[in-house]
Amino acid sequence: MQGNPRVAYMLEHGPVPHWVHVARQQRERAAREAREAQQAASRVEPEPVLPRGRHRAPRRWWGWPATAISSTLLLGLTTLEALGRTLPHHLGILS
Repeated sequence: MQGNPRVAYMLEHGPVPHWVHVARQQRERAAREAREAQQAASRVEPEPVLPRGRHRAPRRWWGWPATAISSTLLLGLTTLEALGRTLPHHLGILS
């Protein structure tokens, strides 16, 4: 143990007080927590996994156009029935 500076200091000044050990433990803990925080910050978090199935909601394009088309077809059918009853009678095709 000759030439060891710690032993020489202890022989010259006596044992190290308790607060020195506590301070060293606190410094080591703070350094470890800082290192862990830096590692956690450098980690890349994975992208959230999207649920499988439909990748988007369907478009609602069919509502008004479908109503307009069906209304037009119904109006056309009603008009044809009305003309179909009266037109041959006026033309004298059917007696």
